Amino acid sequence: MRETAPHVARLRLGPGDPSDGVKSVRNVKLTVLDGRVLLYLGSMVLPPNPFQPAPGATPPALVGRDAEVIAIEDALDRATRGSQPTPMAFVGLRGLGKTVLLHRIAQDSMRTALHLAVEAEPGVSLVSSFREAMHLLRERDKPLKKRLGDAFDVALRHLPLPSFELPGSMGSVSLQAPESGSKLEDNPLGQALMTFNRAAHEVNKFLVITVDEVQDADVASLRTVVARVNQSAGTKEPILFACAGLPQSRDILRALRTYTTRWDIFDLEFLTRAECVEAIRKPLTAVGITIEDRAVDLLVQESAGYPFFVQKYASAAWNKHRDSTITLRDAEATVPGVRKLLEKTLYGSAFAGLTAREVAVALAVAELGPGAHALGNVAKSLGTTSDALGSIRSNLIKKDVLFVPSSGMLQFRMPLADRYVLEHRDDLETKDVIAFRHGIARPKGGGGITL
Repeated sequence: MRETAPHVARLRLGPGDPSDGVKSVRNVKLTVLDGRVLLYLGSMVLPPNPFQPAPGATPPALVGRDAEVIAIEDALDRATRGSQPTPMAFVGLRGLGKTVLLHRIAQDSMRTALHLAVEAEPGVSLVSSFREAMHLLRERDKPLKKRLGDAFDVALRHLPLPSFELPGSMGSVSLQAPESGSKLEDNPLGQALMTFNRAAHEVNKFLVITVDEVQDADVASLRTVVARVNQSAGTKEPILFACAGLPQSRDILRALRTYTTRWDIFDLEFLTRAECVEAIRKPLTAVGITIEDRAVDLLVQESAGYPFFVQKYASAAWNKHRDSTITLRDAEATVPGVRKLLEKTLYGSAFAGLTAREVAVALAVAELGPGAHALGNVAKSLGTTSDALGSIRSNLIKKDVLFVPSSGMLQFRMPLADRYVLEHRDDLETKDVIAFRHGIARPKGGGGITL
């Protein structure tokens, strides 16, 4: 074939049609050869952004959680074979992947199990949450509803209906479920779960129960659920149970008597540097994109091992880049904007509302480094006593700045808050804060600073 003189048209394209999920590169060349139009891409057509910065979204590469994934796979295998799986609890700060692991259980058991997914809420009985979960499952899966017959109705009949508060502090009204015709000899929630579990096995499935935000669950209802799970272990109809929550969830787990001493309880930590690099490079390699070493170093440094930040920064760098390589320039261009947004979202409003006394305590906690610290050590760094910090400690907890991971300890509720506080010391440390920290405000007669 003889090549004729080409007629070239160069086009500059922005992002591709959002409906096709593909981003176009900048330069496209159309060449006419022997009457045919050939399309040459200046580099390539890019696939969709692989990173998942939304809260609770499953990342493209679930790194640093190998032990947890192995435990999930083992539990699902056992439940599928009718053998008792070990209950699991995932504990850690927000953004470390707790909910992602619960989603992994749901995804991997989609074809083999009935899944009751419950999210505990402060002040709301877990019974109400289970009732809602059963309703949602029934309405979402019509074929399942038909296969289970009356099982949904029987299970729901066991559960007390919600109560409604009356105006003017007049109390509340509870609607009673109709009599089932048989006297219940067990806890209603336990009976409902037993009925639902039996129905699941009758359609050749097993029951999966997951409870997110378990730190907000009422202990009495959770104990009933755990007791049912424990009782199922001695039958051919075992229940797979998993929960996730903030570090204070350990107080809830300890309140469940001896059941949890034999659980697989995982404390989720920040990612190592190597794991952060893998979390960035692996999804890129899968779609044929490379990234400069210095760009990776910058993204890893900014994310500081926090999985949520890894996804945020990597996603922004992806959106900025063109062609087949993410460069250092791409990363440098996006980091300031992402950091500003994250600081405003996670920390800005919380710290803006603190008094000088509260900022002084927050600074003291940050100076002690990441993780939990004894209240006595915080007080000592301020030259005062633990008792003197009582009211400030309570206020910081109410304002969701600090929490108590265990008795006598304090920790920032937001991951990497210590870094934020230290990097913004000049803005936070006003004259009033300095006065407190230097012990200028003293009670009459001397002594430590008064907070």
